[in-house]
Amino acid sequence: MRFHRGPRVETPDGPPNSAGAVADAEPIYLAAPLDFNSLTRLVRGATDWLERNAAHVNQLNVFPVPDGDTGTNMLLTMRAAADGAVRAKTPDAGAVMRAVAQGAVMGARGNSGVILSQIVAGIARGVEGTETVDGAALARAIAEGANTAYRAVTRPVEGTILTVARAAGEGATAAASRDADLSCRDVLEAALAAATRAVARTPEQLPILKQAGVVDAGGEGYRVILEGMALVLRGEPIPASAAQSSQTAPLALEHRLTIDAGAIPQAEWGYCTQFVIGGLSLDLERIRAELQELAASALVVGDEEFVRVHGHTEDPGQLLTYAVRFGRLQRISIEDMDAQHDEWLKNQVDDASLIAPDGDAGSPPAEQNEAPSIATVAVAPGDGIAAVFRSFGAAEVIAGGQTMNPSANDVLQAAKRTRASTVLVLPNNGNVVMTAQQAARVAAEDGLTLVVVPTKTVPEGIAALLAFNPEASPDENATAMGDAALGVRTVEVTRAVRTVSLDGVEIKEGDTLGVLDDKVVAAGPDRVKVACAALAQGGASSADLITLFCGAHVTERDATSFADALRSTFPKASVEVVDGGQPHYDYLISIE
Repeated sequence: MRFHRGPRVETPDGPPNSAGAVADAEPIYLAAPLDFNSLTRLVRGATDWLERNAAHVNQLNVFPVPDGDTGTNMLLTMRAAADGAVRAKTPDAGAVMRAVAQGAVMGARGNSGVILSQIVAGIARGVEGTETVDGAALARAIAEGANTAYRAVTRPVEGTILTVARAAGEGATAAASRDADLSCRDVLEAALAAATRAVARTPEQLPILKQAGVVDAGGEGYRVILEGMALVLRGEPIPASAAQSSQTAPLALEHRLTIDAGAIPQAEWGYCTQFVIGGLSLDLERIRAELQELAASALVVGDEEFVRVHGHTEDPGQLLTYAVRFGRLQRISIEDMDAQHDEWLKNQVDDASLIAPDGDAGSPPAEQNEAPSIATVAVAPGDGIAAVFRSFGAAEVIAGGQTMNPSANDVLQAAKRTRASTVLVLPNNGNVVMTAQQAARVAAEDGLTLVVVPTKTVPEGIAALLAFNPEASPDENATAMGDAALGVRTVEVTRAVRTVSLDGVEIKEGDTLGVLDDKVVAAGPDRVKVACAALAQGGASSADLITLFCGAHVTERDATSFADALRSTFPKASVEVVDGGQPHYDYLISIE
């Protein structure tokens, strides 16, 4: 049976209800301003529709690697935004959106999620202090969302989610300026139409998108969010599955929606169940299709050897029993969301103390024991890599990497656990840097200093950590650690998930890929040859040390054979082997 759960919303007249129950209690009158119930429904609708299209957005990854996670990060950010609606305790549109924005900011994951959270924060700022939102106010808010996101990015790039957000704001504003009495539905339809056109233009603005044959993933994700809101205002239920054109042609943006009859059934929260399926020749599409029938909010990502599953279900045992047919289950986590939610509500403070995009936060409880003045936090994609960071002195290690980016709140809480007044954060992934920077902005309001050393790979993070000096000042450490990171080059060895020509490299689906410092430089059927070609371009012939971090599914025998091949090819370098445990990438290789 397929069922759906949504976050529960605190109403002014009674206890929490499911968002679906609040949303479906009465219709949204098309000509009327949006109240707090209507806005909650729009956010839920956007989240539900993005959930159904997250896999499609993931597939728009420029690099043909098995860890595209733009859709995943945007979905988790929107879920956090929807959960934030529970924090609004008055029937006031501005208060609802402020709580939604707080949820998005704290739950933001990945670059796309951080930018999305800033769009949401700008929309909230645009309706601050209002009880209801009319068409003109909605247009201003959508435009302010884009402006806020642009201000948050140091070097904005056109052809991305930023461009699409700006086009949506301009489309909404132009429509409202032509008719002062335009309804919210018409304003949103204008924003959606403009966003759709902007997404289609992204390959012309970013040549790398045209090479890969895709539109911008973040821009398409935002378009899907606007489309979900439009479905709600049209009075149409959210379809149970993704738009057909989304599944068949990434560049085809004329979405023809297949509308399911009837509303989505309502249910309580149940259990949040997460696990990893390990095996050989796993059929990701089959696993996704079948597990989505057993769990709501099911997110299934991975490849032929490693599939990560997240879902909400009344019976986690049934889900696990069914999943074990596909392979060996690992890293099983089951949490009672009803109990967590009730405890969370019990501990909530008044709205004034909540962290808003421009608000303050209460200080954490004072510790009785003496706390360090400075500490480090690192993000690690595997158990073995996490152990390396701990052995080199990281005070806290956050599990995360591609397809499992930590949220801004994850980074903030890890920093607080160090009890240090200044914390240096090593993101170790290019898609986590902006999340760490967002956590730093929130931490500053709480009197905690987070200094982000923008390491983009695990080898860079390890080199930076080795340069950490607890006796030096934060600025001195940031400089020394950043310089150390620049002295390392990184090769990643993985597999191609589609056939494409990229930067002069002809890639076939199933090929081994050699990625040097985030650029695909070699591809082919022979893993050793591809890795050696990438290493040679990275200067391995004159390197002193080559360190292999072996992935979760690399056997000891394969690792030994691979290391011996590298020693033969690069005899001047010492080759070390570490069990990294990371998913998706057979080897992360450091060149020093």
